[in-house]
Amino acid sequence: MTHCTKTPCTKSSRFSSVLSYPSISAAGSSALMALLLLPSLAQAHSGHIQSTVAHAPSFLSTLQVGLMHPMTGLDHLFLAVGMGMLFYGLQKPRIGMGSLTVGLSLGVVLATAITLFGGFGFAASFGLTAGLIEGAILLSVVVLAVVLMGQRSGQKASSRLPSMRTLSTRYLPLLSIGFGGLAVFHGMAHAMEVPAQVGAAGQLGFYAGMMVSMLGLYSAGILINQQLQQRLGGSFWLQRGLVVLGLGAVFIPVLT
Repeated sequence: MTHCTKTPCTKSSRFSSVLSYPSISAAGSSALMALLLLPSLAQAHSGHIQSTVAHAPSFLSTLQVGLMHPMTGLDHLFLAVGMGMLFYGLQKPRIGMGSLTVGLSLGVVLATAITLFGGFGFAASFGLTAGLIEGAILLSVVVLAVVLMGQRSGQKASSRLPSMRTLSTRYLPLLSIGFGGLAVFHGMAHAMEVPAQVGAAGQLGFYAGMMVSMLGLYSAGILINQQLQQRLGGSFWLQRGLVVLGLGAVFIPVLT
């Protein structure tokens, strides 16, 4: 006869490997990398990426630049990490990763097509401008922050505020489509950073590096939420604190 019910046993097995050596090592490596990148994070979308890629148009060199690019844009970093935290909390991390991947890929394809058909002067005739893309990126940050701030545990959820399980079953399709759609603009912004003279191989390297980096940040968000749930249970106060810090990091440079 077992001494645990079905729910506790499931929860225990879910988090049994969270504090294992590989998980702790990955968390430490991610934190160290973030600290080393702090000086470059302040240079988000400053143009140094374009000059670097233009002088190193090979696949491997642009791959390296693509890997670094999402980490030099706090808006992209916020989206990828935040989506990882959100969809892990909804117990649907694969769906979230698929949504992010499809959105980024579609954005890259659209931006590349726009470039081939004459640039954003051509796209402006359809109402698509660089300002609209940047506005949509900031909107994605705000929407994601609101959803993360509004999460509540099942024990504390009231009739007006849905629990995590309710969100998972009722609003998951909307969240997946919505954030996938907003990720399209992030993909377009990434593609806009690549100079045309790098050629097809250079562009492919940059896009591959960008995709790997964004999915890596998404996985980091999953790991962060694993640690928060393991150590704090159903409490979301620390998650909300991280969201506030992220919002400040994204919007303070914009407003000053």
